[in-house]
Amino acid sequence: MLWKRIYNFCSRANVQRKRPVNVSLVLGGATALGAGCSLAEYYRRNYHAELSQQYFTKYKISYRKDIDIDHYLLELTPLKQQRSNLWALFGARKLWAVEIKQPDIMVVRQYTPLPFVADSERDLITPLRDGDNGGGKLMFYIKEYGSGEVARWLRKLPKGHIVEVRGPYPEFEFPELETDLKRNREFLWGGESAPQRFRARPFDISLFTAGTGIVTALQLLTTEDPFKGKIQLFYSCKSWRQLGPLGDFLHLCAKQGRVDLHIFESEKGDSLRLGLSKVRDLVSSPFPYSEGAPFEERLQVEPVLSLVCGPDDYVACIAGPRHGLSQGPVMGLLGTKGWDNSNVYKLS
Repeated sequence: MLWKRIYNFCSRANVQRKRPVNVSLVLGGATALGAGCSLAEYYRRNYHAELSQQYFTKYKISYRKDIDIDHYLLELTPLKQQRSNLWALFGARKLWAVEIKQPDIMVVRQYTPLPFVADSERDLITPLRDGDNGGGKLMFYIKEYGSGEVARWLRKLPKGHIVEVRGPYPEFEFPELETDLKRNREFLWGGESAPQRFRARPFDISLFTAGTGIVTALQLLTTEDPFKGKIQLFYSCKSWRQLGPLGDFLHLCAKQGRVDLHIFESEKGDSLRLGLSKVRDLVSSPFPYSEGAPFEERLQVEPVLSLVCGPDDYVACIAGPRHGLSQGPVMGLLGTKGWDNSNVYKLS
């Protein structure tokens, strides 16, 4: 995985020199001892405080909102404010997740965070502004499955309960294009986002996802310096209502022309998998991309890459089954449209 660790290890060396003992040295030694104890206490209190793959960091539940019988939003706040701003560090170049541990059964599950913070008094969520990491708060959109031990456990925990988190774990990294602009997000707060001209032409993608897999699209669209191309999004769900407030942010992105939404709600009898013959006409074949091509305005989405995220049977229908931990050949719907392993990735 091409990414750099966001934390640094520090080493300390103690140098001892022999010299005559006098009163001033004794007093200085006492002062040094006190400083050393203070430093040791500082490290003890801050040990394992910064989020890392190497250990678990303690967070507390600061907000939970039930959307329906199955879905809920969960905000976790670190006990120690995080120095690293992962939203600024990764932007939309890396899709990333964290692991949450269920200590009773020693199981971890991976969840994709979103760049939102909760306003408990008004019972709403708002996106984080550029340069603000919310102190390290993490927002999640979770579904409680019958067999999902961690999701059921999290939903039952009271506000203030301590949980342990590890990460971040980047799952996919996009090529970094030469650009001199961060993409504007003012429309997320009701402002105006004027059209921007980037130095290089951004590339478009297709994204196929189901259920809570929508967090993949939301992370790309709402993070600091969001995805610069357009996303052709095919989303399958039982009902749009299950997204709660997240659906409003998707609509805002669609109005800005950043995502081309194709929604399939099973409660309305609209199924992507059962209507593949109709859906096939909506799915684009892969477009060529010339790296470094000059910027140009395009109304049509021209995807050069397809990402697929969802349950195993959904992934198999769209792009063929995974083979264990390997990707497996591209088959299914995308296979019939000329896509292959060079331009398709099946997310876990």
